Amino acid sequence: MNRTRAFQNEELNIRHIALLGLGALLLLPQAALGQEAVRRVSLAEAIEAFAENSLALRIARSEAAGIAGAARQSRAWFNPSLSVRRDALDRGADEYREDNLVLSQPLEWPGRTAARYRAAAHTIGASAARFRADSIQLAFEVREAWALAWFAEAAEVTVRRAASVIREVAEDAEIRLEEGDISAYEARRLRLERVQAEQDVADAELRARDARRRLAALVLPGADHAEIGPSAGLEGVPPPVTREDALGALPERPDLEAALRDLDAAQSELSVANSRWIPNPTVGIGYRSQLDGFEGVSLGVDLPLPFFDRGGGARQEADARSAAAAHRLNLRRRLAENDLLMASDRYASSRARLETAADGLLADGDALLASATAAYGEDEMSLLELLDAANAFRNARLSALSMRSVAWIDYYDLLRAMARAPEGER
Repeated sequence: MNRTRAFQNEELNIRHIALLGLGALLLLPQAALGQEAVRRVSLAEAIEAFAENSLALRIARSEAAGIAGAARQSRAWFNPSLSVRRDALDRGADEYREDNLVLSQPLEWPGRTAARYRAAAHTIGASAARFRADSIQLAFEVREAWALAWFAEAAEVTVRRAASVIREVAEDAEIRLEEGDISAYEARRLRLERVQAEQDVADAELRARDARRRLAALVLPGADHAEIGPSAGLEGVPPPVTREDALGALPERPDLEAALRDLDAAQSELSVANSRWIPNPTVGIGYRSQLDGFEGVSLGVDLPLPFFDRGGGARQEADARSAAAAHRLNLRRRLAENDLLMASDRYASSRARLETAADGLLADGDALLASATAAYGEDEMSLLELLDAANAFRNARLSALSMRSVAWIDYYDLLRAMARAPEGER
């Protein structure tokens, strides 16, 4: 019996030493577990892969090209028409025929042509600006997904660290319960905590895999069941951006440029509609030859008479489109200002939290767990106290990691609102 007790005490001491070693190990950076098949990319590599492979970017580019093509077609010149005709006018035994060759060309009044060209040019410019706005938004989504993947993996490492401590504590509890050192309540509590910790690890692993798949879907959509994770971490504090700098970027936003171009195009189309009551003529030149030898050149002008259709409905429609485009520009400007203000305020708040609290939380959490495991190894702390220390370590570290990822995501979001890219992105 004494030998059994001695053996169990020796095993308990070994577990205490293991906990001490684990506490020291927690202070060292570790990679997420079970990720051998994960492809690792830097943020710059993710953006580059996104530019080459993104289906959403290809869709936006195709839509912009379609709008530009339709606008170019709208300013095309009218095609001429060629008419060749032979009239056979026989009477009894007398034969007679007449051959006609006519080339006709629809013409347009110069002011209307210039207005059509302006409308097409502004429409093409609006489509290009809208594509830039879509590109900026999609690039932000890649940066956000990259940062979220980093956070999910770092959170998984943290949860695994805390779970390993809880697992060791729970196993110690079973030994100490047999020795009568702890109550059945404490043992049950630790069993429940161990089950919960294992569930937390499983959930964290699933969230990390989902975040890597989301990143892969953005930057490498052709790969089946691919997981892409960050090759580096989010370090430091993102650079400061004042509210004045943010609002100063308002004229650079491509969505405002697109709305302004839409207004210019609508006003040019209104000019086209206002001149519609003046009909476009069609001039023709031809050659006529008759069987009896008469021949000559023919000239003609075809001018529709605006008796019934004077384009009143088209003018009303174009005027309404122009007014809607003006209102849309004002609304877009107001929304853009709100977007910049909200992104700036949100970034200032998250950056301040990161700068003042994150590093302290990380240091305090690591120190707390290290001291707790050391005290437990010296029998100066109970199992439940060590359990509380492990939970406090996990919560503090997750809070600090969340602060860092949120601050960087808010920074990327502010740059999106300012229509800019990070400097020196790696």
